Amino acid sequence: MINSIFEAILQILSDTSSRGQHGYDAVVLLALLVNYRKYESVNPYIVKLSIVDDEPTLDGMGMVLHQALTEYNRQYKDKEEENQGGFFSTLTSMVGSMFIADAEEKLSVQTNEAILLALYEAVHLNRNFITVLAQSHPEIDMAATSTTPTSTAPTTPLGTTPPALDNLMVEFIVTHMMKDFPMDLYLRCVQIIHKLLCYQKKCRIRLHYTWRELWSALINLLKFLLSNETTLLAKHNIFQLALLVVNLFNMFITYGDTFLPTSNSYDELYYEIVRMHQVFDNLYCMVLRVSTNTGQWKEPASKVTHALVNIRAIINHFNPKIESYAAVNHISQLSEEQVLEVVRSNYDTLTLKLQDGLDQFERYSEQPKEAAFFKELVRSISLNVRKNVSLNTLSQDVLLKEFSTIS
Repeated sequence: MINSIFEAILQILSDTSSRGQHGYDAVVLLALLVNYRKYESVNPYIVKLSIVDDEPTLDGMGMVLHQALTEYNRQYKDKEEENQGGFFSTLTSMVGSMFIADAEEKLSVQTNEAILLALYEAVHLNRNFITVLAQSHPEIDMAATSTTPTSTAPTTPLGTTPPALDNLMVEFIVTHMMKDFPMDLYLRCVQIIHKLLCYQKKCRIRLHYTWRELWSALINLLKFLLSNETTLLAKHNIFQLALLVVNLFNMFITYGDTFLPTSNSYDELYYEIVRMHQVFDNLYCMVLRVSTNTGQWKEPASKVTHALVNIRAIINHFNPKIESYAAVNHISQLSEEQVLEVVRSNYDTLTLKLQDGLDQFERYSEQPKEAAFFKELVRSISLNVRKNVSLNTLSQDVLLKEFSTIS
């Protein structure tokens, strides 16, 4: 730490030629230096990285991260294609999203922890780097890069990033309902969606997004928690996750008129709640049963019970009216448009309770909650780097000569 090489690393990343040869190693090294004893003393690399505003340098870092993550995705896709084919694989893929096999049976592609850490630190510490993520590059001029042309059309950060994140969260929700349930990741996933909604409400941003896909994914998640209550409760507090999901619906119910794109979207929200009322009814029965018994889950289950008050009010208000409409008109099964017509004509008699704090969230703080995780992650990355580092691709004298010219 006495002799800083921060500027040398930045110059490598900003220069096309040196980035092609040493960019990956430079980014990994920077990530390790940023994390060196950062919880024990002042780390100068943290301060320096946080104030970098040189566009070529930030773009260079983004290109290195882009290529490394693209390569990881390619390896995973190749591995997935190897495991596909035949009746058994087809059957496995059909039920995979419902109850995936144990972790050891999944596709084995080693996660690039070093690059993920570098991406995290760049986003976490440097606000200027966020703009790099929200734009496309006309080229990625690195060694061994695919020659496939890259679109030069710029993207609009607020116009595309939130929907892309929502799509990613929805994909995660529907593809990770498995025996080895990643509770921590699900909590983070739902919290990300909540923060996006809070931002939209605050700024009154109406995104033209297919919200029904999100609502459907969240309802299916609740169905999964209900179906596997006994198994999951042996390891996790599923009521914490259920509460977050229910409050996402409460967020839409209470503030949806400020960020949903049209009034029809609000009608569709009520339609989905009424259509899938059995899931919410089953959830209420489950949390009521747990909250009225003595046990460790009594309090968290009780919170879910209270959070369901408006959802149950909607169901109990509209279901009888839909049934009455069907009876009067002698219709055995109403179409979606007919149900929406009943919903639209009965808003005025619906009574809901005001719920406080729905648009509030706990801001992310790395320390102390995440300190143990990052210590273990950095330790793992350091061991892996030591094991795999090699200077065979470039003789030491040439390498030292090149570094001596960096000011």
